[in-house]
Amino acid sequence: MTTRKSINTAIIGFTVSMSLISCATVRQPLTNEERRMISEVGGNVELFEELLKSPDNGKINSILVFKEGRLIFERYRSSHDRNMLHDIRSSTKAITALLVGIAIDKGFIKSVDDPILNYFPERLHSNTDFTSIRIVDLLTMRSGLDSDDWDPSSPGNEEIMYTKDSWIDFFFDLNVVDKPGEKFRYSTAGVVVLGELISRASEMPFEQFADKYLFQVLGITDYSYERTPVGEIDSGGHLKIKSRDFAKIGLLVLQQGVWEDQRVVSERWIREINEPAVAIPNAPLTGPYMGYLWWQEPVINGEVRSFQSRGNGGQYLIAVPDEKILGVFTGSAYNNDKQYQPFILMKQYVIPGLRQ
Repeated sequence: MTTRKSINTAIIGFTVSMSLISCATVRQPLTNEERRMISEVGGNVELFEELLKSPDNGKINSILVFKEGRLIFERYRSSHDRNMLHDIRSSTKAITALLVGIAIDKGFIKSVDDPILNYFPERLHSNTDFTSIRIVDLLTMRSGLDSDDWDPSSPGNEEIMYTKDSWIDFFFDLNVVDKPGEKFRYSTAGVVVLGELISRASEMPFEQFADKYLFQVLGITDYSYERTPVGEIDSGGHLKIKSRDFAKIGLLVLQQGVWEDQRVVSERWIREINEPAVAIPNAPLTGPYMGYLWWQEPVINGEVRSFQSRGNGGQYLIAVPDEKILGVFTGSAYNNDKQYQPFILMKQYVIPGLRQ
């Protein structure tokens, strides 16, 4: 099947009483329980009240806020709830980056500097020379291929890819137009290839690999990947997952790859994915930057560092490691500026309201 675009005890302090929070909608006033939770972590209750009054929250489907691993604020749009699966669109890419790291940690992949053709030897004699493209070039979206989702005229645009039966064939049919490792082009096709590469390296279906080494460990049991018409996993988008389970991905990274005292992914890999490797074209010098499919951006006056996963429509993990804050958002503001409302809420209310 293919479609278009698209807590365990580690969440400290989560109790039955928190179910009161999940019943509240994005626009309802704070409950007494929420006031207590925010106050207990030294938060500013008034700023959270102002957050709920923001007039542009209508396309936000869920908001979860964590401070020091503790869930203190949880709201859903009236038509959504905590048991609903959300299509997190391109935030799926950030999860694929974690899975690449796990594959390296476990010895299935030697290095990010491996040429991708080590895993696709049948493509050695294709019309295009792919020999110089490395795994790291796909992680940083610098493959050199004519594949740019931000350019509607690009032959490798994802909208064209979605019309094809095999998205892997689609990638390998593209032309190299720049030296790999140099020019940034936002490319979903390359991340789909990373998913297939993990499968080949581990000799496991991608979904089985993800389930065994990531989702099961985090206690995530209800999720769904999309597939292409020929059965390839869409590791570049459209993972459907519950908001609380989406939050676990952000918490895992904030906790340097550890979940409930178990090492899931190496601390070294967490550092690598969040290094600002690539400057985004036409962006300010302060960012955003791209790491390994994770975004980095200062969020308060160019000073407070954050790392983020981003998906069309408002699917975001926005983590501020220095303040131990995580904001989790899902939304339905597809292809319009309303999808950036979570960044406004984080900058104006959540971070100031919880900053120590």
